[in-house]
Amino acid sequence: MAGAVLLLAASFVPADAPSLPRPARYVTDRAGILPAERADALNERLAAFERETSDQVLVYTEKRVPEGTTIEELGARAIRDWGPGQKGKSNGLIFFVFPDDRKMRIEVGYGLEGAIPDARAHRITDEVVKPFFLRGDFAGGIEAGVAALLSAARGEPFAGSGKTVAEGRRSPAPLFLLAAFGFVGFWILMAVLIVRASRKAAGVPLGARRGGLTSGSGQWSSSALSSSSDASSASSSSSSSDSSSSSDFSGGGGDGGGGGSSDSW
Repeated sequence: MAGAVLLLAASFVPADAPSLPRPARYVTDRAGILPAERADALNERLAAFERETSDQVLVYTEKRVPEGTTIEELGARAIRDWGPGQKGKSNGLIFFVFPDDRKMRIEVGYGLEGAIPDARAHRITDEVVKPFFLRGDFAGGIEAGVAALLSAARGEPFAGSGKTVAEGRRSPAPLFLLAAFGFVGFWILMAVLIVRASRKAAGVPLGARRGGLTSGSGQWSSSALSSSSDASSASSSSSSSDSSSSSDFSGGGGDGGGGGSSDSW
C-alpha cells in the first residue's frame, strides 16, 4: 500500500511545474558533456535499436535540474509529454544526467518495467554509470549505461518495423519531385532529338556549336538540358539530405512511466 502511494505521488506533476524542451534527437546534450562525434554515434545506435525493437530510448543532459521541480517530477512529465515508446505499449525510456547537480535518473515506461524494474535501473546507475562519472568520464558513463539499458530492454518481446517513427512519418515529396524532374528531362531530350532529326531531313545545317545548339528559332538550347539536370541533382540532394536526418526522434505515443531510479555521485 505504501509503495502504491509513493508511486502515485511520484507520477503526479503540478500543471505549472517546470519542464524540459522536447528533444528532436535520441541524444540531447544541453549540458555539453558529450563530444559531438560520440553523441552522433550514440544517437544512431538508439535509432537502430528502435528500428529493431520499436523501443525508444532517449538520453537527455542538462546542467541543472530547473528550480521549482524535482528530478522525479521532470522524468514523469517528460515521459508523458514526449511520448517515447509506441502507443499502447509505452516501451520508452529516458536517461537523464544533470552534471552540475551531480544527479541522474532513469525514467522507465510501463512497457519496459518488467525488463527494467526500479532495482535494476538503480544497479545500472550505481554499478555501471557512477564509476565513470566519479572519474569525470561522462561520455564513457553514458555509453556504458545505455549499453546496459539496451541489453536489459531486450528482455521484453517487442519487435520493430525496420523504421523509426520519424522515418515512417517522413513526407515522400522528395521522391515525387525526383520523378517529376526526370519526366520533364526525358521530354526535353525527346524534343531536342526530334528537332535535330527534322532539320537533318530538310537539309538545314544544324548550326551546332561547341558546347551546345544555337538558340535560333525552333531550336532548343543545351542550357535547358543543363537546367533540367541541375534540378534533378537538387532533388536528389534533397532526398539524400532527408536520408541523413533519419536519426531524428519522434515520439510514438507512449503515455506514461512505470517507475525508474534516481541517483547521485
